[in-house]
Amino acid sequence: MDKEQMMKKLNDEDYIIRVRPFLDEEDVWSGEIDLSIITLSGNPLDDDAYNSVMHLVKMMCASVPIMEEVETIRNVMHEYVKSMDDEVDIEVQLEKELENKVEKVYDGNVIKIDFSTRTKGSA
Repeated sequence: MDKEQMMKKLNDEDYIIRVRPFLDEEDVWSGEIDLSIITLSGNPLDDDAYNSVMHLVKMMCASVPIMEEVETIRNVMHEYVKSMDDEVDIEVQLEKELENKVEKVYDGNVIKIDFSTRTKGSA
């Protein structure tokens, strides 16, 4: 998917957390990342709702340096993610029921979701 196709799939109310890994001269990940929060100028939320969701997204981003500093939190989150990975098989079953609505592609522990239209032709 190119950038133009990606932009067509975004809704005005979306908040995007971009994770950009730092690569060395040989395109090997250095272990560092840059997190950015991206919103669109046409976001329809009123100021209070916009700021509330933005605060939640900032907290999500703040979890990364907190995990680096606080081992107990990192371990709790690690175990939670591992347990969620075990549930992927259940999600595959549900995918069959939603096959005409959402396209999901599983690639290791990455799930790519494609919403071609908001209603997928059912509205």
